[in-house]
Amino acid sequence: MATIILVDDHKLFREGLRKILEAEDGLRVLGEGGDGEEGLELVRRYHPDILLFDIRMPRMDGVQLAQKLRELGLKPAAVAVSAYDDGDTLAELSAEGVRGFVLKSSGRKELLDAIHAVLQGELYADPRVAGKLMAHLSNNRPPDNLIEALSPREKIILYWIAQGYSNQEVAKQTVLSEKTVKNHVSHMLRKLGLRDRTQAAAMAWRLGFAQTSLETLRAINGGRL
Repeated sequence: MATIILVDDHKLFREGLRKILEAEDGLRVLGEGGDGEEGLELVRRYHPDILLFDIRMPRMDGVQLAQKLRELGLKPAAVAVSAYDDGDTLAELSAEGVRGFVLKSSGRKELLDAIHAVLQGELYADPRVAGKLMAHLSNNRPPDNLIEALSPREKIILYWIAQGYSNQEVAKQTVLSEKTVKNHVSHMLRKLGLRDRTQAAAMAWRLGFAQTSLETLRAINGGRL
């Protein structure tokens, strides 16, 4: 049974989503929130498998919610359900680990397809959202050779950051100390001319590096991850 938290500031819309989801075998809605702060508290309390959330909300919007979840190490399979398809916002959400994007004008099938995809660790975007996102990434694509300036270890760390991993989680994944990971992150950001981890993750997605296969990563780092 996959558990779900709904977060949207329109109660009628939440009620409609709940009816759709609870009519589906294998899905259970644990709770609803009216803004990002309520959604964060619900995720912390229930640790759901899936978070369905709006992008534009009072007090804490969808981007801020996704950022806070990443900072706290909370990783429900997140699906943004919104009336807006702004390319900049979609890229920000993608960098923060959101894997599903559905428009409020989408149908029941698209919503359920997105849920089942993210539960399997896959990406899903409504075709209209996918076109907007890809157009944005193409128009804002940084030079490919930026990645080549990084050492093999820095590339591996950049990959895991782009997957939403904290320094502690990267340390466990790479069998390094957390202090060593922090040092690598600082060097990497300086080489790339970036301000923070979010910018690094966004760049990795824009360049397609975040989608690199594990086999390729092992080759980059001499057979290790």
